[in-house]
Amino acid sequence: MNYRELAKYFNISPSAFSIIVNNKPGVSDATRNRVITELRAMGYGNMIKEAAPVAPARQNLLFIVFKKDGAILDMQPFFMLLIENIETAAQKYGYNIMLSTLDLRRPISEQISRINSINAAGAIVFATEMADSDIDIFSSFEKPYLILDNYFAHIPVNTVAINNEMGTWQAVTHLTEMGHTRIGYLAAKSRISSFCEREEGYRKALSQYGLALDEKDIYRLSFTEEGSYRDFSDILKGHPDLPTGFVTDDDTIALGVMRALRENGYNVPDDISLVGFNDRPVCEIAIPPLTTINVSKNTFAAEAVDAVAALIDDRKDPERAGYRTKKTRVETWLSVRGSVKNLREAQ
Repeated sequence: MNYRELAKYFNISPSAFSIIVNNKPGVSDATRNRVITELRAMGYGNMIKEAAPVAPARQNLLFIVFKKDGAILDMQPFFMLLIENIETAAQKYGYNIMLSTLDLRRPISEQISRINSINAAGAIVFATEMADSDIDIFSSFEKPYLILDNYFAHIPVNTVAINNEMGTWQAVTHLTEMGHTRIGYLAAKSRISSFCEREEGYRKALSQYGLALDEKDIYRLSFTEEGSYRDFSDILKGHPDLPTGFVTDDDTIALGVMRALRENGYNVPDDISLVGFNDRPVCEIAIPPLTTINVSKNTFAAEAVDAVAALIDDRKDPERAGYRTKKTRVETWLSVRGSVKNLREAQ
């Protein structure tokens, strides 16, 4: 009998039969055992493939996406831009990457138990949405882990994070070099540590350059391109007195505001200049292309994998384990495109 006939004989679908004979997950143990036992009794044992050996824990790394409320990650999953680089960096150590999630909207203890049972040597926790209080969740975590995209300055935990203040400082510097003296800020209503650090960098840069900070020039918008477009469109209906340039929490907000400005008769950059943050791929094809702060995804990933690999090695040495905390900041740089006007040349 062929696959389809055998599947009909066992009263299962052809796809379920294929899963069983190829030793893949996806069917119940009871069905699998029944079919395999009868296949061997019928003389079809040679079509059953051996299960692939389970990789030892030392060959696996977990990449855990931490979600608090999904306000940021569900809208713009930055980790998707990182994961290929994470895999490439892990392969240099001989590790495979296993993807998992930890979501505060579901029972935590069950999720931690599941993660502890996964066959992996260590974990990288993508912690964009984490707050300081959330770190207690990992008190029962059995694997060495590294926090990515959050700094936790006051907590003894190993981290790799973006130098967010450096990024918005670079944005303000660029605008001042282009002759802008009144610089506003476009902030997400949903605040995470990275956004708070970016806003702080903006405030410090204005002070350093002796520029006035007017709280009315800081606009708080929804963290989606559509949401920031709607919010800023509503603001523009009031014909506000706007700065000549804006620094932003993220490219997503900058792009939504750019659309709102265009549809309300403003020209970018002739009327308003914009600088984004993160250098998402869409920035290059925006009209005009968006000047933005770039974070090297390759460097970010490599630093994270290097750090967790070191933690795994430390765990093997009882004299070193638990006595080493390292915090790394990944630098940023400016990607200059067409969304900032040179006011000095205009004069």
